[in-house]
Amino acid sequence: MLLEFIRFFRGSVRFTINGKFPERFLNITAGRGVRLWNVRRGADFSACMYMANYRRIRPLARGAGVRLRVTQRFGFPSLLKQYRDRTGLLIGACAFLLTVFIMSQFIWSIDVVGTQTLSRTEVLALLRENGLYVGAFKPFVDDTAIAHEMMLSRPEIGWMAVNLTGSYASVEIKEETPPPEVKDIAAPCNVKATRDGRVIRLNAYEGTTEVEEGSGVVAGQLLVSGVMGSPEVGERLVHADALVIAETVHEASFSVPDHLTGIRPNGEFAERRSAELFGLRLPYGFAGVSSERSVVLERKESPAPMDVTLPLASVSEKVYALEEFERSLDEKTAEGLLLQQSELYETFALCDCTVTNRSTRLTHNGGQYTLCVTYTCEEDIAESVPIGTYTLG
Repeated sequence: MLLEFIRFFRGSVRFTINGKFPERFLNITAGRGVRLWNVRRGADFSACMYMANYRRIRPLARGAGVRLRVTQRFGFPSLLKQYRDRTGLLIGACAFLLTVFIMSQFIWSIDVVGTQTLSRTEVLALLRENGLYVGAFKPFVDDTAIAHEMMLSRPEIGWMAVNLTGSYASVEIKEETPPPEVKDIAAPCNVKATRDGRVIRLNAYEGTTEVEEGSGVVAGQLLVSGVMGSPEVGERLVHADALVIAETVHEASFSVPDHLTGIRPNGEFAERRSAELFGLRLPYGFAGVSSERSVVLERKESPAPMDVTLPLASVSEKVYALEEFERSLDEKTAEGLLLQQSELYETFALCDCTVTNRSTRLTHNGGQYTLCVTYTCEEDIAESVPIGTYTLG
């Protein structure tokens, strides 16, 4: 393979030998150290040699009484001679090679793998802040420093690696798993109530019970004491632990104006398209809407052969015109909107409770509707409170 490569760039010729003593000519070439290959004997002798040697050996052919005739030329010099009048083709080939070399010095595409809570958009924004983005000059990209800085700036990133392969960057991330909360079961503590309520069920695992099921308690009241003792062994401090399920009451209010002013699509829209190359967007559609206010929905599609995202994308944008509107709310509509707010509150604020009953009261005063909701819940109101250090005497 290497020999063929050398022959291609040096250039070679196949020629025929006509005369009475072709063997004499072959002996002369061997004596001069000229290498021949593919020597064939038929009606005429034929052989191959380097193009430079052929020019040097031609005068010796006359002395040997033979005539040489080139039948075929091979290699780069013959190609160069063939296309010497087509300078544009040569310039284009050189420009192409130069372009490929220059473009190989930039980052074409970036892939992010391994994220769970972090979004791809967020990771790409952090990478851009640290110097890695589509179109970045590769010699200026320090992959080790980027991974180090991002792990320091974002505690949720437990491990990260930036791998550069040609013009492709692969970012691998493993997010940090928060350690479970470990309770200090040796530290003495009491169990107190976090809210007012009525105790429904009380299971004391350790400590002295201070209240009974069915009794009412207030926030901060002692439920299970961490002081235990008996006449035989005296008093001792323990880590009190208990499950205290109580019936509690939560109240919340939600308001909405009786006249709403908002923005909505007016039915007019336009679609425009553009191409994205190495982060540079090239629009080829300039449609728009007449309204001063609009919202744009963008859709980007990038080819990804063999799971490698190329720096090419087709971008489609839909522009929707918006208009202002005013709407008066009647009591039924307002109540429906406020009930939706109350359901969100119940989902997020009361996620640790079991809602057993809810009552609502709607009022209209001062240009707005107000919905007051009272939730009856069952929840664990036990809270461990450390006991101070005491000297028992």
